[in-house]
Amino acid sequence: MKNRLLRLMTVAVLLAIAGCAPERQNTLGYAYVAPATLNLRVDPNTKNSTSVMLKHGDRLLVLDVRRRYVQVRTEQNAVGWVDASQLLSAEQMDEFKKNTAHALTLPSQGAATVYDALNVHIDPNRLSPSFTKIPEGGAVEVLAHKLAPKAVGAAPANLALTRPMTSTHRPRKEKTQKSNSLRLPKPPAPKPPDNWKDLSAEKLHINEEEPDEPTKPASPADQKAAAKAAKKPVVLNEDWTLIRTKDKQCGWVLSRNLNISIPDEVAQYGEGKRISAYFDLGDVNDPEKGLKHDWLWAVSSEVQSFDFDAIRVFTWNRRRHRYETAFRARDLEGYFPIRVDAAEPGSVNRTFSIIDRDDDGKYWLRHYAFNGDRVRLSGKEPFQPGAADTVTKAAPLAVEQMEAKATPQPGWLKRQWNALKKRFGGE
Repeated sequence: MKNRLLRLMTVAVLLAIAGCAPERQNTLGYAYVAPATLNLRVDPNTKNSTSVMLKHGDRLLVLDVRRRYVQVRTEQNAVGWVDASQLLSAEQMDEFKKNTAHALTLPSQGAATVYDALNVHIDPNRLSPSFTKIPEGGAVEVLAHKLAPKAVGAAPANLALTRPMTSTHRPRKEKTQKSNSLRLPKPPAPKPPDNWKDLSAEKLHINEEEPDEPTKPASPADQKAAAKAAKKPVVLNEDWTLIRTKDKQCGWVLSRNLNISIPDEVAQYGEGKRISAYFDLGDVNDPEKGLKHDWLWAVSSEVQSFDFDAIRVFTWNRRRHRYETAFRARDLEGYFPIRVDAAEPGSVNRTFSIIDRDDDGKYWLRHYAFNGDRVRLSGKEPFQPGAADTVTKAAPLAVEQMEAKATPQPGWLKRQWNALKKRFGGE
């Protein structure tokens, strides 16, 4: 009898506690996994509590929000916690799919490889989630180029200008020796000449009639402006490239991690410039050296907002067995895409076109003809660039709004008790 009474009291206490324990509602919205893989954790504060491994693009139902962590449920009904910064909103996911579909239609600007495994980001930003990875030695297609700012902290202030230099070194006391008392005293220093002022004025071009004005101290407004300028972050630019993988995934990587796949016997003429695009203009059969190719490439001399500043055409000389420059255009403000038309069967004639901006800010589409030995400008026409910015700009996951939207509801035991009362006709 006592055991039964104790069990009843325990159940009553648990029901009372359950009635006081709040629980969030489970209709806060949907989110999508941004990185390639994401751990679904049972406890957000414990690293070793992974229950399920999520993949990029998985659709999740948001159940609860706790600061930077979000409780979600997968389509397989697995429940756990993830970092909100690793999730995309429905708008962001739609925009990412739209950007990928657009990138799949862009013409290739050449192939590139990577030495080490390389992360592919959704946006041209180091902090952007990486949704896939290029394996070591993997090949990709180059599609577009973008210069994105990278904000870094301001350079540390010069301590010598902000506070006086003080030394903690204590000078040693001179030891008095008996032999010092036997030394003769030092002679007095010689006096300056009587005309030392005239000599100094002539040497330093000093006008005694107009004394130097004392340096005015900086005003509080100037000091405040100088301090504000010192705290202002220094903006650096990073060079990013939009790439397309073999499995039709498109994203952004740092350009310096790509190795353009043009042959070394042509790349050696790069003169320290970055090859941003290249194209095969046709085969050349050399009886002694074998099969060679004519090439068109675009290069960039420095990190800049446009895609290239020079183009060059290389042809293979069958008599001298070497590459030679057939055409070169410099001081360009060129933009992708560069288009090379397919050659007709049995013909070596090729045509290609580039987009250039002149000093007046006008864009031109310039057409060139290549006959196997020489390149000539065949015509140009005004060009109207489209929207080149394909970076996701949709609103991120509204974590704060979700947290404010969530309302407490009865705990599990309280819900079970209410279901039992309803089943047996209780109020």
